[in-house]
Amino acid sequence: MSVLSAVSGVTGFVASETSWCDELPAAAEHCARTGQTLVVSSKNATHLARHLAELHPTLDLMVDSRHWASTVATPDNPTAISDTLFDIDAWAESELSGSRIDRMLAPVRFIRLGDYASLRAQLDILGRATHPRLVAHIATDADVLRAKHLPGFVEVLEASRVKRFAFQFAYKSYPLASYDRLNGLRRLLARFPGSMLIGLDVPAGTDAIVHGAGWVGIGASGGRRMERRPGDTGGGPRSADYLPGTWLRALMEMRTPTIYVDWYANSPTPTCPGCQRSLESYETTSSDKTLLIKHNLHGITDFAAEIMAVPEQDRAAWLNSERVEAFVRHAQLTGPGVSADMTLRRLCELDDPHLRETRQSGAWK
Repeated sequence: MSVLSAVSGVTGFVASETSWCDELPAAAEHCARTGQTLVVSSKNATHLARHLAELHPTLDLMVDSRHWASTVATPDNPTAISDTLFDIDAWAESELSGSRIDRMLAPVRFIRLGDYASLRAQLDILGRATHPRLVAHIATDADVLRAKHLPGFVEVLEASRVKRFAFQFAYKSYPLASYDRLNGLRRLLARFPGSMLIGLDVPAGTDAIVHGAGWVGIGASGGRRMERRPGDTGGGPRSADYLPGTWLRALMEMRTPTIYVDWYANSPTPTCPGCQRSLESYETTSSDKTLLIKHNLHGITDFAAEIMAVPEQDRAAWLNSERVEAFVRHAQLTGPGVSADMTLRRLCELDDPHLRETRQSGAWK
């Protein structure tokens, strides 16, 4: 198996049509070329996916209509279909009939932290599903991964008839930027190896690859990398002169180019060998914003290829060493405001044999 084939089997991207960067068509073109799966994440996802399937006949498509993002489950209404006795297979067939959409996430509602009654009701419906293109989807609070909540969550999952899950974790900000949650995700994957994970950032997503995830979908935009729970507020509208977060392999960061320019101070910002552009050269035009998204797509795919090229038994240790090197590179930057990615820091702490804590500057405490 080639490295690219290995990457296409374990990683892909989650994209919507709502950003100002044309992320959805860019991600579709990229995934069609690389063989990676694209999750179309939108209230209008089925319609958009049908259109993309016509444009890219080889594209592997999964649909998330995002019912979970705005509705909360109850024991009587655990899914977006109000009748708990509805035939979920018939529903899936009606949604997918005549399309070349490969898979659809089940139309679930969001599970609040500790609401095991709603989770059981949801799993009862998902456990009856037999449609080959319907994916058992659980969208819940990222705090369920904390040590005090995880055992109860796992107990309910194990008691269900569902044997393979697609998990989505949301929070008010940075869902997995926590030592406890990251450790909990590893423990969850150890109990349910081969699970799918939808909408992660790069540090958490690549860590999941080496700790048992069957497939990981990285968000093509910040909104799809850091999902919020129903009712969470924050972020606000973007100004027209913003630039999207941009992947920088050397630091394992996803910051805007203007931040990198500040961090590198009087030194030139790095140049991507594939794009042949330095990060300081991008302007706030629509075309440059799309080019930055395309840079992220190929840069993250290239990083995943690096991981998959390492022998399986060595991947976790190799990835940890790469993360530590990226973290300490922050300390070498001379500009103001250097602040290492919080998820990156917590992963470094999680695997540190000396149990040290990190500083945002790139130094160990």
